[in-house]
Amino acid sequence: MSNKSYVGADKVYYALVTQDDADGYVADTPSYLAPVINLSQAPKSNNKVQYADNQSYDSATNEGETEIEVELTGMSLQTQAILTGKVYDVATGRMFDHGGTPPYIAIGCRAKRSGGGYRYFWFLKCTPQPPAEEASSETDTPDFKSSKMKFTAIRTIYQWELIDSTLTDSAKRVVGDTEDTNFVATTWYDNVQVPVAGTAPSLTATPSPADAATGVAVGIAPTITFSNALRTGVLGILLTADDGTIVDSAYTIDAANKVVTITPDSDLSSSTTYLISVAARDVYGQTLRAVYDFTTT
Repeated sequence: MSNKSYVGADKVYYALVTQDDADGYVADTPSYLAPVINLSQAPKSNNKVQYADNQSYDSATNEGETEIEVELTGMSLQTQAILTGKVYDVATGRMFDHGGTPPYIAIGCRAKRSGGGYRYFWFLKCTPQPPAEEASSETDTPDFKSSKMKFTAIRTIYQWELIDSTLTDSAKRVVGDTEDTNFVATTWYDNVQVPVAGTAPSLTATPSPADAATGVAVGIAPTITFSNALRTGVLGILLTADDGTIVDSAYTIDAANKVVTITPDSDLSSSTTYLISVAARDVYGQTLRAVYDFTTT
């Protein structure tokens, strides 16, 4: 399905970017923009060919900003004022066009694929242009006139620790496909999606058994629940007795890649303290290392 064409677009959201500097990136909670008719994005790039020994020797390409155009059914004056830096008077319901300075905003959207899946986007830092609007005389045949708004997406100043902690750099957009089993779309519009999650991975529930628990049944199959989905194949869990003896066990993880179950091959020894050592990396590239212990009855 990854090679399927786009057949639809919807769910365009925006969020004001309140900080983007060397110390961090912060954006407000996303708000719905308006029903979308068409959506296009066109990154600008330049290629240069170097010649040596009377032939093409090397080639280099640099990518610049991305031009985004969104065609909408219409947009409220209040939203226009927010996006273009104008003044909106709530008391009178009027917008005052004094020129204004557009703020930096983040733009989120999704595009439907012909196979039924979606590709989701967040552009992290965009400058809006005033919308182009058109109206014509009414006739006996309805003629819908839409609004078109352009945005210029650039890279952030803040530099992120990207995948596997092997690259630190700024970023222009975050993209995900629903066909990827590691991709989670359910929270896409809860906040602006960035290369690294706003909170590091942690446990959302007490390990079962709880850390330092006593009187635990020897037939226990411990479970650990993580706050963020884990990256497939990047999980290390070891169950050992307090004398260092490794307990042969099977490890399973649920469909959401959050709940890990440890099933020992046989019952544990009684009156023994056991350690669970965890080393995990979530889908954002963040790591969690921890050790828990419990004592059997």
